[in-house]
Amino acid sequence: MFFKIQCIFLVIWLKISIRKKICLILKIIRCSNLFGGVLVYMSSSNGRFSKFMQGKGFYVALAICLVGAGTAAWVAVDKTLDAIDNSNKSIIQNQSGSSALFPDLEEAGKSQSGITISSSSSSSSSKPESSSQPSSEPPARSAQAQQSPKLQPSSFILPIEGEIYNTFSKGELVKNSTLNEWRTHDAIDIKAAKGAEIKAVCDGKVINIRNDAMWGTVVEIEHHDKIVSITSGLAKDVKVKIGDTVKVGTVIGVVDSVPAEILDDSHIHFAMKKDNKWVDPLATMNKLKK
Repeated sequence: MFFKIQCIFLVIWLKISIRKKICLILKIIRCSNLFGGVLVYMSSSNGRFSKFMQGKGFYVALAICLVGAGTAAWVAVDKTLDAIDNSNKSIIQNQSGSSALFPDLEEAGKSQSGITISSSSSSSSSKPESSSQPSSEPPARSAQAQQSPKLQPSSFILPIEGEIYNTFSKGELVKNSTLNEWRTHDAIDIKAAKGAEIKAVCDGKVINIRNDAMWGTVVEIEHHDKIVSITSGLAKDVKVKIGDTVKVGTVIGVVDSVPAEILDDSHIHFAMKKDNKWVDPLATMNKLKK
């Protein structure tokens, strides 16, 4: 029994802080001094009690002192244990409160299951495998390629051999004898006999054929670099149709007449546009005389 009490006191002694240990020792000393002082006073003031103390009474008094000291110690220890319990409870409450305020902190340390982590090496190694497999779909063509093939540049020729007697006026007004008015001449006039063949001046695509009251039958051909040749004065039975692809020198029709210039000698009226603007045909085809 005494050994158990010693063990309990030892455990309590190890748990309490140094400050509490000092307070406990001081309380025991104070209690011992108090009981000792009472006994000394009683032994000095009473003769019978003094005789009693000189005999077996000394041991009784000593036992009483020890019991009192033990009682004081037990009270102090009990208070200390209560303080320790209260401290532990407050710590536990604080910990539970912090976990309630920050629930994500507890979950952060846990490993998450069901999540696949892919590394850069695995992703890079999977790319060659996918690229090595043949694709069942044909490669997508660009919008420009789907619309129409790009026209390649080629050398220009004149649409017909003959004398050029009216040239490009470069925006200046010239007198039109048939219409009897001053107007710009946005083309060149090439003398040619009726029925003579007219040729495509360059590789291209026929984009328009029309019958015009002023210019007769007109054929428009689109060439490279957004250049469009416009030949007027053809017979109605042209040799091409809209959408045809022609090569340089392809016969597109024969000479007939130009109503707006009917008073002039037989000829064709040949014009050119680039980026939808009138340009000098001879300069564009590099046919200017040097």
